[in-house]
Amino acid sequence: MIFQHFKGNLRRLMLTSTAAVAMMIVPVMAQTPAKVYPVKTVTAAVGNKVADFTWMEGDKQVSLSEVGKNKVVFLNFWATWCAPCRKEIPDIIELSKEFPNTEFVVIGVSMDRDQDAVNTVSRFVRAKNLPYTIVIGDEKLAEAYGGINAIPSTFIITSDGTVSEKIAGMKSKADFLAAIQKAMKRSQTQNK
Repeated sequence: MIFQHFKGNLRRLMLTSTAAVAMMIVPVMAQTPAKVYPVKTVTAAVGNKVADFTWMEGDKQVSLSEVGKNKVVFLNFWATWCAPCRKEIPDIIELSKEFPNTEFVVIGVSMDRDQDAVNTVSRFVRAKNLPYTIVIGDEKLAEAYGGINAIPSTFIITSDGTVSEKIAGMKSKADFLAAIQKAMKRSQTQNK
């Protein structure tokens, strides 16, 4: 009888422990931080289209135009040392998860300029668990977007590659959401 009681408690303990471990592992797996990539090339804007740029993901060259094809792009210029940039990151993380990946993408452009920017930004991305792509920008990229004079600066880009809205300075999630929804409506009209 004592053995059966012990055996039942042991079984419950094992099930509870297994469930607890699973609950700890699943969020870690689901929230894999983004990788950080230096910008490789910048192509000047043509007509009313935004400047395109590329980065390398392993052996594959990736471009903004490719990643943003048929999507609204939230392009956020920021830096790890910028207090307003850091303050708006939780809202940007939430926004990156609110819309389907087929319609919306967030790309962060770090303007960190220190000698070891990739490692500095990578540590920050891991610590904050940023789920979206981060590229390390440079002067050429900043100039291609009209000369980024202040950060944070955010461009909301429609699915056809034109700027729907440029947002200078830190904004609320509600402000970002309104700009994204406006761009999505505009994109739907363009795609008809």
